[in-house]
Amino acid sequence: MNKRLVRPTLVWLIILVILPLPLLWLLNAGLTDSFHNLLIYDLGLLAYTYWLTIVYLSTRPKWLERWLGLPKMYLVHGLLGVCALALALLHSQLSFSMQRWGVLTGWLALYLAIGGVFYAAFFLSGWLVDYSPRAAKLKKRLQRPFNHRVSLWLHRLNFVAIALIWFHVHLIPRLYQLTGFIIFFDCYTLVAVAAYCWQHFVATDLAKNKGRVIGNRPLSPRVQEVTVKLSSQASPYQAGAVYFLSFRGRGIPAEWNPFSVASASQAAPPEVKLVIDRVGDFTKRIGQVPPGCPVVLQGPFGRFE
Repeated sequence: MNKRLVRPTLVWLIILVILPLPLLWLLNAGLTDSFHNLLIYDLGLLAYTYWLTIVYLSTRPKWLERWLGLPKMYLVHGLLGVCALALALLHSQLSFSMQRWGVLTGWLALYLAIGGVFYAAFFLSGWLVDYSPRAAKLKKRLQRPFNHRVSLWLHRLNFVAIALIWFHVHLIPRLYQLTGFIIFFDCYTLVAVAAYCWQHFVATDLAKNKGRVIGNRPLSPRVQEVTVKLSSQASPYQAGAVYFLSFRGRGIPAEWNPFSVASASQAAPPEVKLVIDRVGDFTKRIGQVPPGCPVVLQGPFGRFE
């Protein structure tokens, strides 16, 4: 079989089947109930496991990126969100009533998940706007109030949904009494959240991920070239690779943005040149980044196909 098909197939098999299997086995082995009721629990558990996987994928793990590629990893991220939402909707429609707080946390998490998926599909991806001129015009009108920075913070409401689901499960007495299941459930949650916190709050302070802007010049009215001096510990890169950059200067938004490498491949790179198309709400202001501005980098990642 073609390697391009084998790797995505294995990734989907691991995510959809192997990863949730221990939780499903512990839950179904510990509960005595009808097939219908167990299925309801399983649907919700699958949705939660997939949401945790989405959180882990958002850290852009280098081992998976090298194996799968960044564009395909983003595709898995998006499709998994839709799949998790579909399972959560089925779970909510089939569920029987429970105590008040269990019902409340479950419904709040579902509403946040619905809003998050549709918001991401419209503002953070091209799933709608690339195929609908009307949607593209509407997005352009809404870009000022719902800029990239606001969109990222709204997207992070998924963590509130995850916390609500965690409470939702712990508020169900039948599940909380399953010690083995709850331990694994909490471990899954802890690993996903810890991976995210490490990537976004700890790894950014490592010396190898730091740099400084040493050049910023326009190549054309729409294209800017930014040159960043890298740490001596920086990893080698190839032309066409992608860095995610966060500029840490005063008055400059610190959110992460992907930029392509324009300089030639280097084994021990003293600097990297990035060519930036000024089309988004952030990149239109990229010319304001002054030389000397500190930069935090994630990458390099494979070519952004």
